[in-house]
Amino acid sequence: MMNASVLGRRVVAAAGVVSVLALTGACGADSGDEAGAVKKSASAGSASPASSASRQVSGLPASATGKGLDQKDLDRLALTAHDVPGYTVDTVTGKGRPVDHDVLTTYRAVTPAPCRPVYAAAELGSLHDFTAEVTQDVVSTSDDVGQHASVGLASYALADARTVMAELRSALGKCAAAEMRPSAVHPDAGLGYSGTRSRSVSGYGDEALAFDATQVVVDGGKGPSIPFTVLVVRQDSTIATFFSLNPIQPPAIPEDVVDVQLKKIA
Repeated sequence: MMNASVLGRRVVAAAGVVSVLALTGACGADSGDEAGAVKKSASAGSASPASSASRQVSGLPASATGKGLDQKDLDRLALTAHDVPGYTVDTVTGKGRPVDHDVLTTYRAVTPAPCRPVYAAAELGSLHDFTAEVTQDVVSTSDDVGQHASVGLASYALADARTVMAELRSALGKCAAAEMRPSAVHPDAGLGYSGTRSRSVSGYGDEALAFDATQVVVDGGKGPSIPFTVLVVRQDSTIATFFSLNPIQPPAIPEDVVDVQLKKIA
C-alpha cells in the first residue's frame, strides 16, 4: 500500500479525471463506513455557513493537562459510511491504519520557510506533532463532477492546536506570491503549491481559516496545475482540515460533509 503522507493526501476529483493525478484515495478503503445529512454541495468559501450544530464550541475539551484526544477517541469522531449517504468514505490513516509522524520533517523543510504552515495545511497537516490523526477521502457516488473532499482530523495539545491556527493565519498573510516546494531529498518533492489566496470564513468551530491555491507538478515541469481549496477549523484541541481539488471547474468542498464532520467533533 502507498504511504499517504509521502504521496500527499489528496482525492481524485471525478470519474473521467482519475488519470490526471495519482492520489491517495486508492490506498485505503473503509467499505463499511457511511449516514445522515441532506447533500448540499458548495464551496466552503461561497456557501452558507454550516448548521448551528457545526458551529458549537467543542464538547470534548482537552484534558486538564492540555493533552489532545488519543487515537481511539479521535477514531470515533471520524466519518463513517452512515454519516454521509451518497458518498464513499475511504480511510487513509487512523482507524486501524498507520499514521506517520515523520512527515513533519517534510513540512519543516519546505521553502520558503515562512510558508511551511500553508504547505502543511494543504497536506492536511501542520508543523506540530499530533496526539492522534485520521485522514479520509469522501467522494460522491452520484455527482457527475465528482463532489469530494479529503478530510483530516488531528488532535493536539490545546496550546499546540491554537499555535497551528496562529501560524497558518500569519503564513497566509505572507505567501500569496510564494512558490512552495518541498526539499528535493523527500519522496514527494514533485508536488508544490502556488497562487495562495486567503478567503474570509466565519461561523465554524472555535476558529477557522480558508484559502485557495494551485497544486503544481515541479518534478521536471511535467503534469497539470490544478486549483484546490482548503478549510481549516479548530474545535478545542482538534483541528479538522477539508481539501478539495478539481481540474475542470472551481473546486468546492461539499458543505454537507463539512457539516456532519464538524457536528461529530462539536
